[in-house]
Amino acid sequence: LIEAARSQGVAALAIRNSYNCGALGYHTERIAQAGLVGLGFTNAPASIAPWGGRKAAVGTNPLSLAVPDGQGGARFVIDQSASVVAKSEVIKRARAGEPIPPGWAFDASGETTTDAGEALKGTMAPAGGYKGVGTALLVEIFAACLTGANPGLVASPFSGTAGGPPGTGQFFLAVSPEATSGGAFAGNLETVAGAFIGEARLPGTRRFGARESNAQGIEVAAETLATLEKLAGIAA
Repeated sequence: LIEAARSQGVAALAIRNSYNCGALGYHTERIAQAGLVGLGFTNAPASIAPWGGRKAAVGTNPLSLAVPDGQGGARFVIDQSASVVAKSEVIKRARAGEPIPPGWAFDASGETTTDAGEALKGTMAPAGGYKGVGTALLVEIFAACLTGANPGLVASPFSGTAGGPPGTGQFFLAVSPEATSGGAFAGNLETVAGAFIGEARLPGTRRFGARESNAQGIEVAAETLATLEKLAGIAA
C-alpha cells in the first residue's frame, strides 16, 4: 500500500475474511510514519441500531485518520468508534459486575441502561445520536461492501467461537501529500494543528504519552492475568 501510494499518489488496500484488527490507529499510524496520510475503516458485528430502532444493524465500526509530521512520525492520530464508547468497555464492566454510565448503551427494550449485562443484550448508543449511525454506515460501506467482507448483520461475534470466523473487513487509504497539495500540506497542517496547542490537545496526544509511560511496564488485574495464563496454557 505504501509503495503504491508513493508512486501513484493515492492507493487503497481492501481486506476481507478478517477479524478484530485491534487498535485501528496502530495501522494508520504506520502509514503516517511513511510520510503519507492514512485513513482506515474496520467493521464489526452489528451492535448499533438505526436511529429510532431497537435491533442492531451495524457495528461500532471505528475509523482512523493518521497525519504525518514530516519527521518519520505522526502529527496526530484519530481513532474513534461510531458508538459513544467501545463495546469492549461494556464487556469489561459486565465481567467485573460494574455499572456503566448513562448514555453508553440501551437494553433489549431500547431503554437507556446502566446495567452492563443488560446493555450486552441490547445495543450500543451511537456517538452524536443519528450522526453516529451515519458514521457507522460510512464505515460499513468501505470496510464491508467495498471489500467483499461480511456486513455486521451476518458477522459472528468477536468474543468466543460461536458462528465461526466473523469474516469482517478493513479498508485503508494512503495519500501522498506531495501529490495533491501543491506543496502547501506542511504549512496548512501547522495552521490547523496550531489551534490545538495550549489548553486544547490534538487527538492521540494521550496515546503517545501513555506509550512512553507504559514502556516500563503496566499493571494488569489479577483475574485478567489468570485468564491470559490459562489461554497461554491451552495454546501451548
